[in-house]
Parts: sequence; C-alpha cells; structure tokens
Amino acid sequence: MRSTILAMGIAIGAMAASPAAIAADPAPAADGIPRFIKMDEITAPIFSVSRIEGSLSITLIIEAVDPGAATALSKDMPRLRATSLATAIEFSRLYVSGLTPVNVAKLSVDLNTALKAKHPGITRVLIVKVAALPA
Repeated sequence: MRSTILAMGIAIGAMAASPAAIAADPAPAADGIPRFIKMDEITAPIFSVSRIEGSLSITLIIEAVDPGAATALSKDMPRLRATSLATAIEFSRLYVSGLTPVNVAKLSVDLNTALKAKHPGITRVLIVKVAALPA
C-alpha cells in the first residue's frame, strides 16, 4: 500500500516537472512584472427563502493587458474585490445552492463582464477555485 502511494507521488512529481507542464506555466513579462494578479478568496452567502443555506467560495486570477495595467490593477484591488463580491452575491442569490454544482461558465461570464466594466486593463478573469458548501 505504501509503495503504491509512493510510486504515485513520484509519478505525479515527474509529470509536474515535465517540459509540457513547464511550458504551460505563464512566464512574467520581459521586465519581470507579472501580468497575472491573484485575488484573495471571496466568500458569498447562499440564500434560501428564509435563511442562509451555505457559502460560495471563489478564488480569482486577473490577467492584465500589459505590465503597466497589472500595476494599476494591483493598486485598484479593493474596488475590484468589491465588484467581485457584489457579483458573487448576486450570482449566488440567483443560481447557487449548497447541494448542486456551480455553473462556472455563467459565473465566469458574469465576473468578466463586471470587472472589465470597472477597469479597461483587464484581459480576462480566471476562476481557479470554486466551491458551494451547505451550512
């Protein structure tokens, strides 16, 4: 049993260090400033008719148009977080239950629309983690 787990761990480590995995890792821009900005996790309540039914947690990464826009996005993060939270609460209210899968495609469209309207330097908003948990 332990040897099987060890072998699986070695195999996963080898795959992570493969040239394909390294090529898929986005490199920073030429001047060393990354174009991807990680936003801290956002948690929104899931409402039912008369109570809070659970929570929706999402983690986002924002891709900037260029390194200059990435710097501006980092400075504007409180406003972008507020917009993301408002969008997540509205999405949660309309489309989420703690007992069903989250429609991540719809959530992605909603977040991209809301955040691109707030800042012109955003190329896209990537959802890297999403969870809807019952209370």
